Amino acid sequence: MNFGEDLSLQVMLVHKAYHQFLLKSFQDIDVYQHLQIIVFINRIGGSCTQKQICEGLQIEKSYLVKIIDALVQKGYILKRVSHKDRRSNQINLTARATEIADSFTNQMEKFTEAMGEHLTWQERHNCVRALKLVSENFNHIKNQGFD
Repeated sequence: MNFGEDLSLQVMLVHKAYHQFLLKSFQDIDVYQHLQIIVFINRIGGSCTQKQICEGLQIEKSYLVKIIDALVQKGYILKRVSHKDRRSNQINLTARATEIADSFTNQMEKFTEAMGEHLTWQERHNCVRALKLVSENFNHIKNQGFD
């Protein structure tokens, strides 16, 4: 197997294990598939614009609109038209969403301990750094091609 094939396989296996962990840990939460959006908003202070979410999580605007509407309906976020730009929406977490984000953070600390049991701090850091660079490279390829 070459590096690309091996990387692809390992990322897929990690992705699968991660989502199995999420499902097991948050099976009672009706929006577990959108936890990353709630956690992202929580990390930046509980309030942001839809544009910030799209850019930060690399989600298409049309897809995010549907997710936001579902989260509003379920009582996890509030959506308000921005006073500065009426074309922009300000997204705020509700107390219910903040509670879930905090629970997620606590569960991730436990997950990180178990996942990284045999990894040094430096190996963990290098793993995240390398995956971020790979992601940036893929985005460059997506936008510029292989040239």
